[in-house]
Amino acid sequence: MKNRLLTSGYSSPQVEFLMQNADRRMSTLGGAKLNEAAKPCGIDSARAHVLGCLDKVLFPLRGSKASLDAARQTRIWGKTQLARRELLFVGSFNACLGIAKKRMFHG
Repeated sequence: MKNRLLTSGYSSPQVEFLMQNADRRMSTLGGAKLNEAAKPCGIDSARAHVLGCLDKVLFPLRGSKASLDAARQTRIWGKTQLARRELLFVGSFNACLGIAKKRMFHG
């Protein structure tokens, strides 16, 4: 995911910020909380599901004509000014994490 972000125009500081926070949020997914259908696959499959979903959702947006580097004043993940590309990542990540939680952690 880091390489994909870098080759899509994200800066190294943006990638580090996004991946650290994504990893922190995924680390809260505990294997003991997996539902019966997901237990055989294990917790790493839940994390892979989130990143795979993010890959499918986020990267078709590359052709956008909007400036993805324009900053916006908002507070997310402890940062107060984020580029549009960071906001796209955060929104897509949260959607994918929610899907994984629903599919793999609820009966």
